[in-house]
Amino acid sequence: MGGSVSSTLNAASCCAGTSSVYGSTNGTEQAPKNYNTERQALLKDRSHERQAVASLSRMFKTGSGINLYEGDALRALTTLAKSDVHQLQLSAATAFSEVSAYDVRAISGEAISTVLGLLESSHADVQQGAGAALGNLASNMENKRLIVEKGGLQHLVRQMMSANPDAQANAAGCITNLAADAELKTAVAHSGALVPLVRLAGSGSLRVQRNAAGALLNMTHTAEHRRLLVKAGAVAALVVLLKAIDSDTRYYAVTALSNVAADASGRDVVWVNEPTLVDQLIEMMSAAPTRTQAQATLALRNLASDSRFQTYVVLRGAAPALLSLLRSPHPALVSAAAACLRNLSIDAANETPIIAAGLLPPLTALISGNDRDVQCHALATLRNLAANGGPNKQALLDAGLFDHLRAALSAPQCPAQVSCEIAAALSVFAATPELWLPIVEQGLCRNLVRLLRSPNKDTEYNACLALRALATKRMPEVFEELMHLWVVRAEPHAGLRAYILRVLTMPEYSRSSIRSIALWLVMALLGCVRVDLRKRIVADCQLMAAVEDIARARVACSSLSSPSPSSDTCSVASSAFSPAELIA
Repeated sequence: MGGSVSSTLNAASCCAGTSSVYGSTNGTEQAPKNYNTERQALLKDRSHERQAVASLSRMFKTGSGINLYEGDALRALTTLAKSDVHQLQLSAATAFSEVSAYDVRAISGEAISTVLGLLESSHADVQQGAGAALGNLASNMENKRLIVEKGGLQHLVRQMMSANPDAQANAAGCITNLAADAELKTAVAHSGALVPLVRLAGSGSLRVQRNAAGALLNMTHTAEHRRLLVKAGAVAALVVLLKAIDSDTRYYAVTALSNVAADASGRDVVWVNEPTLVDQLIEMMSAAPTRTQAQATLALRNLASDSRFQTYVVLRGAAPALLSLLRSPHPALVSAAAACLRNLSIDAANETPIIAAGLLPPLTALISGNDRDVQCHALATLRNLAANGGPNKQALLDAGLFDHLRAALSAPQCPAQVSCEIAAALSVFAATPELWLPIVEQGLCRNLVRLLRSPNKDTEYNACLALRALATKRMPEVFEELMHLWVVRAEPHAGLRAYILRVLTMPEYSRSSIRSIALWLVMALLGCVRVDLRKRIVADCQLMAAVEDIARARVACSSLSSPSPSSDTCSVASSAFSPAELIA
């Protein structure tokens, strides 16, 4: 039985607080050097600009609490922004950047348009101030959408392609914030921003690197956008950033790579072009900070959803690092390690290295823990190891597998997902020669009968499958236990007999697979050496009538031109129901 693959994205969002602020104020207008001289030199026909400057001066002198985003203040700043005088443009850009550093609110489209206009200035310092303001304003949801509606992405792409690192950083920081909005990611993806972002990821400026990495991360949360990133060459750029000096940049890069590795296209690029990535990720698993360790481990988990990487990751030495993480006091690291092992354990070649590395004791201990996801990952890993058919089953017993299973099932509130994984694991263990007997000896058959009543259909199916696998062993220990569970006196409707009768009397086309398994279970019980159990079943008029009804339906099944959904069930029932043989 094969293991399951989990490649859920760890879609960590990176809302940039990285846009810089240009200039400073202390509540009153601070005139740049030679500002008064330049203002007096304005052409006499620039009366509207002089009036705007005078209006702003009066506002600042009257006190604080001025709202620059609307009314007279905005009109005055718009006038300065549209001026062809460098110093007036810079005054407007500085005002917006300084105010937006502490006052971020939803503003009008007119105000957004004014700031965007300043990005088109021919002066680098004006562009910097406007870019900083736009990045700050883009932390507000309504402003983000206005920026896109007003054509801001085209302005930002041009800024990223400039030669000025500050302009590049501000533009990338703004796009980071825009890309944090799920509804704007597609607009970003189709704006021409991806290729410049990939290029900026290789910048010599730490701030540009960080903002570019943040923007790339925020574009990795859907399969379509990840495909476009891969096409733009993002994988190679992100791999380089794993060695960045800045810890935030490394975290953004490894998280983005983890997300990209969730897709076959991303894994293909890594397999062909990035042979050192697995080694780098294993190295990062042992390096602080914790969040980076966890993301590196999850990146390996996603790579290991591909069979090409499963043995390769183990061969490159991941097992000792995973053992250390399983023993970590940090829940995020334990969870990431358990998830990674879940995928690595799918390949039978990894069974011996995993066990030899000493991973079984901490892994089995996780079954009886209190973290639902970790419990599920541990159970799936152990199920995979048991299903692989290797020679190491005694190691599972020595690690206390069944003690921890019993503890998990005895918990006052065993989560539904954990119960489902336990049932799936027990269905494999019950079919494994070295592992079925402890299920009986430790009283887990009673738990299986209880799981038959689960509202989760997968849990019910696997519990029934496990009981059928045990019954086909035809061992006295099994039949003794099942006979005790045939009817539960304290709960007449909770025993094995009540369950089988309910399943066999379901509508004909309702869940034929579970009916077929239930019938196979009846057949196994009728073939047991316990005469008293056989007679007990044969004497059950309701149960035998249900089997007979299904057997009779075989005639109708065989008359159809093609098999009906329940034809297999009819066949099983027909084989099971032979009154002369049953009474003998």
